[in-house]
Amino acid sequence: MKEEFDVLIVGAGPGGCSAAFRLIDRGYRVLVVDKAVFPREKVCGDGIAPRAVHALYQMGFRQQLEGKYQVIRGVRFHSTHGGITEATYPMGSNFPDHGYIVPRKELDEMLINRIKESDAQVWEGCEVLAVLPLEKGRIPGVRVRLNGKEEEIRAKYIIGADGPSSKVGRDLGLLFQDPRYLGVSVRCYMKGVEDLTDFLEIYPEDAIMPCCGWIFSLGEGVANVGIGGMLYALRKKRVNLNQAFEIFRKKTRYASAKLRNAEMIERLKGAQLRVGLKGSIPGKDNLLLVGDAASMTNPISGEGISYALESGKWAGEAVLGALEGEISDPLASYAITLKERYGDYFHHGWLCIRWGNNPWVMNPLIWVTSKNKRLGNKMGRYLMNVRRRDRPA
Repeated sequence: MKEEFDVLIVGAGPGGCSAAFRLIDRGYRVLVVDKAVFPREKVCGDGIAPRAVHALYQMGFRQQLEGKYQVIRGVRFHSTHGGITEATYPMGSNFPDHGYIVPRKELDEMLINRIKESDAQVWEGCEVLAVLPLEKGRIPGVRVRLNGKEEEIRAKYIIGADGPSSKVGRDLGLLFQDPRYLGVSVRCYMKGVEDLTDFLEIYPEDAIMPCCGWIFSLGEGVANVGIGGMLYALRKKRVNLNQAFEIFRKKTRYASAKLRNAEMIERLKGAQLRVGLKGSIPGKDNLLLVGDAASMTNPISGEGISYALESGKWAGEAVLGALEGEISDPLASYAITLKERYGDYFHHGWLCIRWGNNPWVMNPLIWVTSKNKRLGNKMGRYLMNVRRRDRPA
């Protein structure tokens, strides 16, 4: 059986749903496929930063977020010998003055339900097996397995939003395994966490360097707790993330004080990250990658939801422009947008992490910014990429 669509979107996370949101209700045949059946678990820090809040509000999710989820007022950085720096949203930027903590299981279900309510088709439990061979210089579609049967899906344009191990990206040779642009993290949910706040709690503590830890409150003593680091640094220091997580829980100056009596609700789970636009190529021919597949994770903060939503929007708009005859090369237009929006910031952020993720840098930095509110907010704006000169997408 062969199905033909105007746009095929592989992956129904924030990037895929954001792309679909730009294409739905426009009279085009749009199909979103995902190998999972929703609701499904997704390893993530669950933090919805101001950039992501802005994007979700634009998509009409204000009512679903307000009053239901833990509101975040800013960021706190804890270093072993540098003290604590507090940066409060909006930190002088043009973005919203708050964030949220929303479990990815609930966020992704919220997003895909909106697409299901539109005129787009959504196929859950649909696994992409391979990209079809080129025809006349274009990628005609993919081969999938659905309900135990294999079939071909053909489309004029394809958007790959299938994560850091993107199947469509791998088949086309668009993903790089360069450890300089790959990160790894582990996290779990814990109950009985003490002194939780309405801030994102970040812990670049000496005992877990070159990793950085986090404690994000979901309310009522429950938190998303994890650590992560860049793959090249973990290999160089021979760091075992599971062991480093135990050190984070028990032997750090600040984090262990909150976690000493806490219990894990679930086992530790890990995920890979592609960062800084350098872990992949944004597309090929009539296929565009978005979100984690396009290496859109912030190399400083490890945050990816904002960039999945934004890159999905721009990919969707580029494809829409091509379908309506306004853009001749949607991939070129999309790639230019990514470079203009994120190129310099991601490059400088990657340099900051590569050369600054050491106790002898972080302790003095946080000590100085803890004494000066203006500098603290400046550091917070840079980490969250909500600088004064930036404008909401």
